[in-house]
Amino acid sequence: MKSITTINRLMGSKRFFQFVLIFFFFEAGWIALSAAYPQAFDEAFHFGLIKVYSHYWLPFLAHQPPHANAYGAVARDPSYLYHYLMSFPYRLIALFVHNSVGQIILMRFINVGLFATGLVLLRRVLLRVKLSPQLTNISLFIFVLIPIVPQLAGQINYDNMLIPLVSAACLLAFNALDQIKERRPSARTLLTLLTLCIFASLVKYEFLPVFAGIALFLTYYTWRTFHGSFHLLKERLHTDWQRQSRRLKAMLIIAVLISAGMFMQRDGYNLIKYHTFSPNCANVLSVKACSAYSVWAHDYKSHQLVVEKVAKVNSDPFYYVGQWVYWLWYRLFFAVNGPKQNFHNYPPLPLPSAAFMLIGLAGLFSVFKWRRRLFRDNPYFVMLGLIAVIYLVALFIDGYIVYEYTDVLELMNGRYLLPILPLAAAIIGSALSIALRKSPRLKVAVAIAALILFLEGGGFLTFITRSDSNWYWNNHAVIKVNNAARHITKKVIVHGKKSYKTPLWFFN
Repeated sequence: MKSITTINRLMGSKRFFQFVLIFFFFEAGWIALSAAYPQAFDEAFHFGLIKVYSHYWLPFLAHQPPHANAYGAVARDPSYLYHYLMSFPYRLIALFVHNSVGQIILMRFINVGLFATGLVLLRRVLLRVKLSPQLTNISLFIFVLIPIVPQLAGQINYDNMLIPLVSAACLLAFNALDQIKERRPSARTLLTLLTLCIFASLVKYEFLPVFAGIALFLTYYTWRTFHGSFHLLKERLHTDWQRQSRRLKAMLIIAVLISAGMFMQRDGYNLIKYHTFSPNCANVLSVKACSAYSVWAHDYKSHQLVVEKVAKVNSDPFYYVGQWVYWLWYRLFFAVNGPKQNFHNYPPLPLPSAAFMLIGLAGLFSVFKWRRRLFRDNPYFVMLGLIAVIYLVALFIDGYIVYEYTDVLELMNGRYLLPILPLAAAIIGSALSIALRKSPRLKVAVAIAALILFLEGGGFLTFITRSDSNWYWNNHAVIKVNNAARHITKKVIVHGKKSYKTPLWFFN
């Protein structure tokens, strides 16, 4: 029993989280220094747009920038704030570093820092929803051992800025919720939350479902708390506003006006003119101009085959659901090489991917079984669950619309789950903790077993194990170190095959 107490104390300590953070920096930094440019998750697209915005001091683009057709309808892209903000460190880096490799590596490390900031905030989120320090640290360790996490963090991508923004929005929403529960709503908190959510949606418009989940829940909770006494709500908001200093009032008003103005300039205009947040490139530019954008050109050609009935969309919803779930799981754990081999996909390593599946299935069963205990007295879980459900539904619908348009299974990358995966893990982890509450030894054994399985190839180890010399920068030291690391991992990690001829692996 003493050993169980010692392990629990270790797992719940700040030092353990510091170890997780250092491990994350190491694995993401390894990929940032090793992987040839561009990496698979649209790194060339994001870096190219950063360079486009580096020619502008303000983010408002009246027309398509010169030589920017390869990035779609840039002036109407609703997800632009990351590229605009990242253009400033790029400008500084470009003053002192004149070769593209050095610029890319430094920009990658800024992205590692952004993701690491998200991990720090995520820890605060998980502790705030009353997860134990042990479960919080284990959840975050498993999170950074998902192979796609260091692969994403180690490259230039707007998702790396979205992770900390989602966490910050949740923390502010919790503050607002607590104030509403105490019948002391704060105008300051609500306006700060509104501003943050608007800016986050300009980083990536897929944040809008998170925004909707927060807004719906806080609206419902406010109605439930102040039902029949809305005059009190108005009075207390007014009182809180009057309590703020003039400087803070001015800052809040300016922040709301700037964020709302930026939102209307892109998203609002798009909704009014094109009836969508993200208009089709051909509705903004000509087909010829859009064809320079490879993603659009691929979808356009696929759509022509559908129109000409060369391709036929499978309208069975169960088929699509099955493919959607499979792709998301597969692409959380798969490996993908670089441009030299046309971003070929390799299947996940067996142990971490199987462990994730088992934990997920057991967790979902436990959530269903203990749902009343989980959600009855914990409104934080209700909010996180609502955010996760709305986000998943939006992701599913968006993917299905593209599928009907192209007859191609797209928008099924596991990285799309990363903003909400730790939020769902809070609920699933709590449910599993309740299920194992009567056996502390078993609980510790399960945690240790999960970590061992994920360490059998999880995180950057998937990249190392699946890679070869074509995946790396054309640098002798980089190739030598990675080849040596791969030689070691193949002796201690169950790596399976690089391709499978079995119905289990649909995509290789």
